Amino acid sequence: MIKIAYVVGGLPFGGVENWLFDVALRMKNSGTYSCKIFNVSGTGLKLPEFYAAGLDVINIGKKNSAASSHRLDTAFKLRKELKKYSPDIIHTMHNSGDYFGRISSVGLSKPVLTHIHNTKKEKKISRIFSNKILSFFTTAYISVSHAVDRIVDSDHNLFKRKKFVLHNGIDTSRLDFEPHDLHAMYGLSGKIIIGIGRYVEQKNFEGLIGALKILVDSGKDVSLVLVGEGSKRDLYESMISDMGLEGRVILTGYRTDVGAFLRGSDILAMPSLFEGFGNVHLEAMYCGIPAVVSRVVPSLEVCLEASLVCDFSGESIASQLSVLLDDPDLHQKLADAGRRIVDGYTIERCMDRLFSIYAKTLREYQA
Repeated sequence: MIKIAYVVGGLPFGGVENWLFDVALRMKNSGTYSCKIFNVSGTGLKLPEFYAAGLDVINIGKKNSAASSHRLDTAFKLRKELKKYSPDIIHTMHNSGDYFGRISSVGLSKPVLTHIHNTKKEKKISRIFSNKILSFFTTAYISVSHAVDRIVDSDHNLFKRKKFVLHNGIDTSRLDFEPHDLHAMYGLSGKIIIGIGRYVEQKNFEGLIGALKILVDSGKDVSLVLVGEGSKRDLYESMISDMGLEGRVILTGYRTDVGAFLRGSDILAMPSLFEGFGNVHLEAMYCGIPAVVSRVVPSLEVCLEASLVCDFSGESIASQLSVLLDDPDLHQKLADAGRRIVDGYTIERCMDRLFSIYAKTLREYQA
């Protein structure tokens, strides 16, 4: 049995955590691989879901401060747990997971795969420095897109380690819900645009709310549902009130039934300022709805045929949404293209590629 140690900064909700959950769940029945998840901070909204699924999670800390880079005690605790588990491969994710996973691996004689999930340029000098130096203790990098791979080249891979690009895959079984009647649930009218993700600056939901205001003012009967939670909730509520969009914009809070929301919607809007890949883009395609996404969303590497591309401004977002709202034939064409594309990007296909990376890494490390 090949043992994988996944080292993550925490387990909040998001694409990284969903991917890890899907992979770890399937590893339980793989017959070849097993895994244990090492949660550096010991925190996360999704922790109960991991426990309920019977996944093996070791919490190194008890609060977010445990993931601060100066916490030598965290590094020692993680190293002790890694030695006890004796994995064949250490696979790290998140800034703090990458940092502590590599520091704690020094001297363990195990290959370390560092999995980079976004294109955000690091601004802290200390992190820029550590990312480059820690490439010395990295066996190989995995990037979730070619866009991320370019960031690895420029911001991480000082010591020219091996690299892989592994596009994400989605668990289609988690999307097989009956559609919610969002009009009845929330008293909405017209076509429904959906945004999914954390309420943070990265997702640019401010621009999306502004786009809805433009559409409503132009006479469009349209509503917006934002599925997620986060620090920007108060700002969004103020914007909704100030723009007179009560009853047109719904903030659902964190939900696990994303598939039912997607199937009950007409268009996905994803105007992000940056992404590593953009799993929800694939999820929307599987659920049969086209997407308007910003030009920097790397899922366009595989999903362009099923999408319209916008900039970050409310005007640009509204313009592309309006095209789909006004052209049912184009809407159907993009939806059909999405259904064809997504077959190549299921979690099962992704895991086949991931296992190939593991096998290649072990062969070369042991040679």
